[in-house]
Amino acid sequence: MARSRLSLRGLALTAVILTGLLTTCAAEPTPPPAPTPATTPRAPGLGYQLAGYGLEDVMTGGRRGSTELTDLPPGAPGELVSSAEVPAPDGMRAWRMIYHSRGPLNEDRLVTGLVVAPAGTSAIPAGGRRLISFGHGTTGINDSCAPSRAEPPLSAVGGVLPLVRAGNVLAVTDYIGLGGPGEHPIYVADTEGRALLDAARAAHSLSDARAGRDVVLWGYSQGGQAALAAGGLAASYAPDLRVHGAAATAPLADLPTSLRLLDRTVPDGVAYVLLAALGLAAADPTIDLNAILTQTGRRLTAVARNQCAVGLLKASQGESTSSVFTADPFTTEPFATGFARQWQQTRLPGPPELVLQGDLDTVIHRSTTDGVVSGLCASGGPVEYHRYGLADHGTILGVSMADLTSWINARFVGTKPPGDICARP
Repeated sequence: MARSRLSLRGLALTAVILTGLLTTCAAEPTPPPAPTPATTPRAPGLGYQLAGYGLEDVMTGGRRGSTELTDLPPGAPGELVSSAEVPAPDGMRAWRMIYHSRGPLNEDRLVTGLVVAPAGTSAIPAGGRRLISFGHGTTGINDSCAPSRAEPPLSAVGGVLPLVRAGNVLAVTDYIGLGGPGEHPIYVADTEGRALLDAARAAHSLSDARAGRDVVLWGYSQGGQAALAAGGLAASYAPDLRVHGAAATAPLADLPTSLRLLDRTVPDGVAYVLLAALGLAAADPTIDLNAILTQTGRRLTAVARNQCAVGLLKASQGESTSSVFTADPFTTEPFATGFARQWQQTRLPGPPELVLQGDLDTVIHRSTTDGVVSGLCASGGPVEYHRYGLADHGTILGVSMADLTSWINARFVGTKPPGDICARP
């Protein structure tokens, strides 16, 4: 397969699990999810309307709610604002949800997401069902790219539903600013981690899901960064949750190394560098990204804001950091330090970790993930590491699902100690 097609399928979740796990590199990218028909895009200075998430049923100040998010009062991290049941496969129930989290400046933010649970009430443990909080791969920064906006409602998470069939509740965050109000600080690890933990809290509050407080964190690609960061934040940020582990599939954890390799080795790799720079600017209002953008960079920024990741990748074909930026973001502040900080955030000590990596991955390279595992070991471990010789960035999900499921089950049961690749004195 041509390198450009591999990259187009790369970090974009829409090319991997919209309709289930892909098992061949020959598959073309799936178009990004469309926004729900009743959704009104936000406009500067105006309110943010969001239908289809149950806001109409929320009472505010003694009066019936509306689809206007700006009317809602502040809330505690993980507080469930509203939910609306959506169609689900046989044996499951599913809801779109809105919940509170904390943004880059510790400000209150409203976040959208999904909850999927087994149907019925039989065989529910006394403490509630086991809960897996999932972080998805890169879809883009436009609100229409959020998994919870996809139609049919669960088409963006079809590949992870086997975990629900096994009896678990699945919480899926859209991340801050993706699907909800405000900008999406893409690849900013601590905000992703908080959104993942707060999605678990919100799912626990959704009574019909019957979810407990026992949680395993899991993420793919961008979501791998989120899961590792959430693991390091869990004890201090969400002590009410019992987090048993953090699993990362092909994780975008060492952000500077991954971005440099993408920029050098694939013809649309600069798209990811631009997204990372946009993420830092969304997290810090003092950053003036336009100051280091060329005319081409400004054009691609407009594409990023108005399309999903696949569209940006196509528009970035043949471009480079020198054509998009007037100064190298890898050596120019505050971008260089900002990229490095995200890698540091994923290495905070936390629960047992699992890393899954394909040897043929040209998006998150095996050599980079080898280094990530070494960094996680240096932070204390334990780290279990599985590599798959014939898997790439798309096929790794299907190839590794059995090992992931076994590891998750062992973390919840607690009778089998986690594997550990780290050398111990």
